[in-house]
Amino acid sequence: MFDLEKSMKKINPYFFHLTHESIFPIIEKKILQVKSAFPEKEFLNLSIGDIIFPLASSIQQALMASVKRLAIEPIGYGPTTGYNFLKEAILTTEYPSFGFSKEELFISDGIISDAIGLSELFSQDATIGIPNPTYPAYLDGNVIGGKSGFLSASKDYTNIIYLPCTEDTRYLPKPPSTHCDFIYLCSPNNPTGLALNRSELTKWVAYAQEHKSILILDAAYCNFISSPDIPKSIYEIPNAQNVAIEMKSFSKSAGFTGLRCSYTVIPKEIEYLHNGHRGSLHKLWTVRQNIKSNGISWLTQRAALAALSPEGLSETSAQVQIYQTSAKFLVESLRNLGFNAIGGIDSPYIWWKVPNGISSWEFFDLLLERCQIIGIPGIGFGKYGEGYLRLSGFIDPMTAAKAIEMIKKNIVKIFSISSHID
Repeated sequence: MFDLEKSMKKINPYFFHLTHESIFPIIEKKILQVKSAFPEKEFLNLSIGDIIFPLASSIQQALMASVKRLAIEPIGYGPTTGYNFLKEAILTTEYPSFGFSKEELFISDGIISDAIGLSELFSQDATIGIPNPTYPAYLDGNVIGGKSGFLSASKDYTNIIYLPCTEDTRYLPKPPSTHCDFIYLCSPNNPTGLALNRSELTKWVAYAQEHKSILILDAAYCNFISSPDIPKSIYEIPNAQNVAIEMKSFSKSAGFTGLRCSYTVIPKEIEYLHNGHRGSLHKLWTVRQNIKSNGISWLTQRAALAALSPEGLSETSAQVQIYQTSAKFLVESLRNLGFNAIGGIDSPYIWWKVPNGISSWEFFDLLLERCQIIGIPGIGFGKYGEGYLRLSGFIDPMTAAKAIEMIKKNIVKIFSISSHID
């Protein structure tokens, strides 16, 4: 007889070190409950940061032409690190002045794959710096990979150095006083919507040099940056090529959330020291990719190439501009209504401080039931996210206006907030 008890003893135990379940199934359940109670209501989804526009015309044409070619010509396995035609286009458009080679650029199926995969280059006892609040996969991916250490009495992981992004730090992570082997940075940050300026990035590069640390920068939202003092690449900072890995994506900038394509820069200058041997981190990652990846489809990479063409850049920039307009309107309107809100300028996200000390989930429920607005409770991004709610600017301006009108009509009076909007 099959012994289930014996067979299940060798399952990965680190899955059970996770301290929470994903909030998204909980959100979906709450939405379904409210929708069933109010079937006549229109719900405004300002939660998940997903695109609302179809692929730009130039990208569509590239995809259709590529499909026609596949119909008459077999395209087999491609290079595990990406096709040179796409690498050359990325280096020309994104990194024209940094001197990177094609070998230093890796094409992937999304930033999160590489963000978690990069942790495999470090030992199990490495200390990891992670902003809080921030995208939860940085932490969760390292937990199930066995790198987080053990839970302390305060429910913090012993190998994780938490980098608060709170009012006290102006919602941006500061270099810690202790050593980290590698550090995740997300700039512009998801969920706070703020980005590290040149001075702040310079401090992080200096910290990494002093501590022999590696910075892993998630720059998924760099195309939303408009402020002149905020770099769109960490490599604008002197010496960053010695300590920093940078990841960028086509997901939000070109509407590729469904196609999946990103890229990671690992400069050859980044070195490690192991058992007295000095080596290149770039070489280790190349080995890892050759083992674990069959590469991204030729079809997707041809579409990405079209996104970087003059026509593609013009079309996708117009879409990003609409998201920026919506996000800016949301944050400015919330402030004019008397609320404390940040972000929305160099990022599509708005970080809304919950009024009157109620919890993130209570405010989520209130918005859902009174305004039919769907946000994301801040606690879902880490313990320092409690007391906040994230709104997404991936909506059209009309939806943004509807959302503000519903908030003005149904929420302002509850908290006795003085509105600056007539």
